[in-house]
Amino acid sequence: MKILSPEQVRALDNRAMKDLGLPAAVLMENAGRAIADAIVKRVGPANGRHVTVLAGAGNNGGDGFVAARVLADRGFKAEVFLAGEIDKMTPETALHFHAMKKLGVDVRVVKEPPRGPELQNLRRSLGRSAAIIDALAGIGLQGELREPVRTLAAQLDGRYRALVVAADIPSGLSAVDGRVQGVAVVAQLCVTMAAAKPGLFLGDGPRYWQELEIADIGVPAAWIAAAEPSGQTLDVALAKLLLPTREAQGYKGRFGHLFVLAGSPGKAGAALLCGGAALRSGVGLCTLGTSGEIRGRLEASIPDLMVEAVRGGASEIKRIEKLLHKKSAIAAGPGLGTSAAEVDLIQRALAMTTVPVVLDADALHILAGKRDMATPAAGRLILTPHPGEMAVLTGKTVEAIEADRLGSARQLAAELQAVVVLKGARTVVVAPEGPWAICAESNPALAKGGTGDVLTGLIGGLLAQGLPVFAAAQLGVALHSLAGQELRKRFGLRAGLASELLDCLPAVLTALES
Repeated sequence: MKILSPEQVRALDNRAMKDLGLPAAVLMENAGRAIADAIVKRVGPANGRHVTVLAGAGNNGGDGFVAARVLADRGFKAEVFLAGEIDKMTPETALHFHAMKKLGVDVRVVKEPPRGPELQNLRRSLGRSAAIIDALAGIGLQGELREPVRTLAAQLDGRYRALVVAADIPSGLSAVDGRVQGVAVVAQLCVTMAAAKPGLFLGDGPRYWQELEIADIGVPAAWIAAAEPSGQTLDVALAKLLLPTREAQGYKGRFGHLFVLAGSPGKAGAALLCGGAALRSGVGLCTLGTSGEIRGRLEASIPDLMVEAVRGGASEIKRIEKLLHKKSAIAAGPGLGTSAAEVDLIQRALAMTTVPVVLDADALHILAGKRDMATPAAGRLILTPHPGEMAVLTGKTVEAIEADRLGSARQLAAELQAVVVLKGARTVVVAPEGPWAICAESNPALAKGGTGDVLTGLIGGLLAQGLPVFAAAQLGVALHSLAGQELRKRFGLRAGLASELLDCLPAVLTALES
C-alpha cells in the first residue's frame, strides 16, 4: 500500500480542482459518501437507528456533514455535535452544513467544553448510536487539540459499543508522524481519503484504529500511482512485485551463492536458522562459515548447506579471501561471537568484497564499536537491529528509539549509508536516501528467539539472487511477516518456534508465485 504525506494528498486535491475542474465541494461530497457507504456496509440497513457525528468547522467537519446527510437520507436518525463556529467555515463546508440542516438533521453547537447536562446529552447520544463519526480535526491538525474539540474527542476512547469511524485520520493523531496531540480518538474504522497517511502507521498511530479503508474521492488513480511514495506498507502486493522471477531454464549458478558467517559453541542454532532461511529464499548455493568446534554438528544438521570452519586473524587472510571469492552476497552475525577474531573477520568481509552484505546480532555489536568499518560497504550494506541493538549502535536509549522509530532509522541509515531494518512490533525499513517502508502487521507470534536469524538469512538469500539492497530488505521483511502470520495460524500466539517459521516459508512463497 502506497503511503502519501498530507502535503502530497493536498497537492493532488488541488490538482483535481484545477486540472479537472472538480470543485472542492465535490471532493467533499465524495469523501462524505464514502464514509456513509463504509458504515452501511458494516452495520447494515438503517431501521431508524441512531448515528452521531462529532464535527469541527473545518473541511474534515464538512466530510462529516455530508455523511450525516447521506445517512439521514437512508433512514438513520442522525445527530451532529458541532465544535466550532458556523461563520468561520470554508464555503464548501458551509454549503454541506446547510444542505444537511435542510434535510432535518439535528445539530447541537458546542462552544465550550460540555459539562453537566450537556455532557450527559452527548454521552446519551453516543451510547445509543449504531455508528459514530469522528470528523473533528483531520490531517491538517497543528499542535494539540483545543477545547471544545479536545473534550469531544476524549469521549471516543473505546467505551462505546458503536462502530467508531474516523474521517481521514483519528482526530488528535498527527498525520505526519503518528504522535498523539494531547488526546486522540480511538476508532474501529478509518476511512482515509485518496491514500494512506504516514501517521496511521508511525508512532502511536496503529493503536488508534483497527481497519483501514481508502476512499476514492475523485483524484485519478493514475495520479496516485505516479506519485513518489512517502512510504510503503510491506504487504502481499509489494511482495509479489518484488519477488524475483525464477527462470524456467535456470540452474543453481544463476540464483546466487550466499556466504553466511554465523554460529559459535552454544549458538549453533542461530547459524542453522540463518542458513536454512537462505536456502528457503531460493538461493542457488549457501556456504556457512562458522566455528571449527561446531562445524561437524552443522554439517550433519542441514545437508543442503556447505559448511566451512573459519576464523579471523592475520594468519587466515588467504583462506578468508578464498572463501569470499565468487560469493554473491554475505550475511553475518547470528550467534557469531564478538571476540577479536570475529571483529577481524567482519572487518575483512566488509573490506575485501564488493558484494552486498547484511549484518545482524553480534556483527552489529562489532560495528557499534568500530563504525568506520562500514565505510567500504557504503551503499551495499543492510543492518537489521532490534531496539536494543539500535541503542548500542546509536547511543540512544531504547525508549527514545521506540518514541521515533522512523527518525532513528533514518539517522543511522544516513550516517552509515546503509539500509536499516529496525525490527519490532512494526518493522521499519529505511534507505539512506529517504524511502521507507513499514510492516503494517504486528504479530506477537514472532516474539521468539531465532526469528531474527531467519530474517537475516532471508534477506541474505534475496541479495545473493540479485535484488538491490532496499528491495531485498523490503521483501525479506514482507516474507518474514507473511510466514509469521502462517506460524500464528498453525501454532497460535505463543507456541510457534523459529525453526517452525522456516517450515512456513514454502507455503508463503507458493501462494505468492501462484
